[in-house]
Amino acid sequence: MNKYESDGLYTHEQTQNMLNSDSRTYNLYTYKNQVDHYQQDNYQLQFSHKFNPALNLNASAFYTYGRGYYEEYETDQNYADYQLSNPVVNGTTIEKTDMITRKWLDNKFYGMIFSLVYKKENNSLSLGGGANVYDGQHFGRVIWAKTAGDAAMDYEWYRGTGLKKDDNIYARYTIQLSEKLSGSADLQYRYINFEIGGLDDKLRNVAQHHEYNFFNPKFGLYYSPGIHQDGYLSYSRANREPNRDNFVDADPAGRQPTYETLNDFELGYKYKSSNLMVGTNLYYMDYKNQLIHTGQINNTGAPVMTNVDKSYRTGVELMAGVKFLRRFNWNVNVTFSSNKINDFTEYVEDWDNGGLKANVIGKTDLAFSPQVIAGSVLSYKPRTNVEISFLSNYAGKQFIDNTASNDRKLNPYLVNNLKFDYRLNQKLFKEMKIKLLINNILNEKYESNAWVYSYLYGGTRNKMDGYFPQAGTNFILSVSVGF
Repeated sequence: MNKYESDGLYTHEQTQNMLNSDSRTYNLYTYKNQVDHYQQDNYQLQFSHKFNPALNLNASAFYTYGRGYYEEYETDQNYADYQLSNPVVNGTTIEKTDMITRKWLDNKFYGMIFSLVYKKENNSLSLGGGANVYDGQHFGRVIWAKTAGDAAMDYEWYRGTGLKKDDNIYARYTIQLSEKLSGSADLQYRYINFEIGGLDDKLRNVAQHHEYNFFNPKFGLYYSPGIHQDGYLSYSRANREPNRDNFVDADPAGRQPTYETLNDFELGYKYKSSNLMVGTNLYYMDYKNQLIHTGQINNTGAPVMTNVDKSYRTGVELMAGVKFLRRFNWNVNVTFSSNKINDFTEYVEDWDNGGLKANVIGKTDLAFSPQVIAGSVLSYKPRTNVEISFLSNYAGKQFIDNTASNDRKLNPYLVNNLKFDYRLNQKLFKEMKIKLLINNILNEKYESNAWVYSYLYGGTRNKMDGYFPQAGTNFILSVSVGF
């Protein structure tokens, strides 16, 4: 923190506040109304019709309206950064002032989806698709300034727009090839149109247009040698477009984000009886232009991402479940994986000379991709309407940028939770359930996310980083009612 202060990143007051605070609960923001105030309303209309025993139609229309802001107190802000002229007070020109700002998001998301399903014996054909529109307004307002000058009430200093149209149509066919063998094919066409306009909060013109046409096929074979066994082999291709943040966070003078393509190969087997289940899945995910985390976050806390030419994720998933002593169930799963970028070059900002300095790393680990993850659920039912579950989750070491440096990583963690489910027998409602979840019962101190920014200053590599401590023991109580 003292180095942050000496580099001009934090003020003396902020540094002292940090050094005198509990490091796991420290909050940089001391403004009392530092709030994130957002509301979302969701409306849905569902329709289904059965033409005959073999043909069904399902359709849904939806509309979501979201709006809100986060409010922040900001010190020593330049008027020019807010498109304001410098006020003159008693003959003195003032260039900076303290401000309270609100950054708004006002968005509408609406559309429809449908599927027409024909099923006869063990064969089925589905035709479906959907269309949706996201229409978002991003803008900022100054609601108070220590010296306001000629700024009007709720002065708006920037406004950006984002309009995304997403349409798709697909056909899926499943056929029984023999008594033990079946196959499926799924073909999807997807069209995306992006229109981004206006300014961002740094007054950059972010206007741009993007169109994508994707063809996403999936094929699978399923083999059942007996009533207790199933095996499968599948291939699928998927394409994913960048989102608005990826576009506006990109350096205008640097490489621009593009869509990523995934080719996924999987081979699996499962054995299941009345008291035992075991299964395994082998996968290889080959990426072209995968959008990966850089380790940095933008001004709203979202991860900054960039494309890498070639990368992959491969591993084995193991799962098992057993019923014992009549009232106990135990389900476990573990994944061992390798997640790599084939040839990676890191670019670090050079504060001494300006620009970026390239650091050729070669083959390296993908950020936020632990090699081992595992889970366990041990359940006990003392009565038919009562269930007690002990849940455990483990995540191995993971790096917070793509350099595979132990100086920039999240430590492994194991978190245990306890859950109580009680179905209340009563006559007022069709069904009533009470659930109590005690999270992190052992009060484990761990971090599940982080950010890092590296830079060259004074001829050496430096970093700013932040780790997000997770809550200790905490409780959630919920009641659900069915009519």
